[in-house]
Amino acid sequence: MDIVDSIHGNFLRIPENILKEIKDYQVVIGFSGFGNVGYLSLTHMSEVLELETLAVWGSTSWFYKGRLESLLTVYKHKKSKTILVTSRVPIHVATIPQKYWDELTEEILLWNCKKYIYIAGLREDTRLKESSNWIVYAPTNRWVEYYEEYSTPKINDKLTMIGPLNSFLQIGTSFNKAVLGLLIYCNFEEDREATRLALDSLEKITGISISNKENILSFDYSFIPNNQNIIPNTLIEDEDNEEDADEDIPGYDFSDLI
Repeated sequence: MDIVDSIHGNFLRIPENILKEIKDYQVVIGFSGFGNVGYLSLTHMSEVLELETLAVWGSTSWFYKGRLESLLTVYKHKKSKTILVTSRVPIHVATIPQKYWDELTEEILLWNCKKYIYIAGLREDTRLKESSNWIVYAPTNRWVEYYEEYSTPKINDKLTMIGPLNSFLQIGTSFNKAVLGLLIYCNFEEDREATRLALDSLEKITGISISNKENILSFDYSFIPNNQNIIPNTLIEDEDNEEDADEDIPGYDFSDLI
């Protein structure tokens, strides 16, 4: 019987002995934002890869493909030594206060894994007209040092970032971690072509073999009870949270989940 030693984290509580086992793993993260690229990419991967659940968080749980899942689920893919971190429902990143993204990001970076890749979308109208690039990178200095070949083309100057992408780059820089924002320009609220580009690029960067990219698979979460408690109450701000959200960001709000 495995003995659980000290526990790491407040959101994703993982024993220290497990963290030692994944030190040489890479971590891929994606949530719902521009084009829903991060969420769609991780959802597709969770459908086509043989995964085991490493950690879960949320007030509702279920089994899917024989593995336990929840609002936020962390998977392990042993074959490629990869950890996947995603939500199983497409929660709009702007509806979660930044301080919670910061706390979750700090936990994940303190796993001290080999490298971290955050998948997200960018508005197509921010793309330079003279550019032929539909994929750009937002790397930390440590990422450039270790993985220079996947550091350019870089995101344009003066483009602002929010939510978990902002957290991973800011805290990743402070912690001197190898973090990459894998960013795809998007035209649609749910841009599946951009998702295919993200998965193609992810295969090259990580070495993961991802099948069936021509048919992006979805997760049917309609079975989750119509109860706002699937969103932990600790994440709901009392002070004008709606005013802080960018209404133009494609994705889902809490109201779409109940």
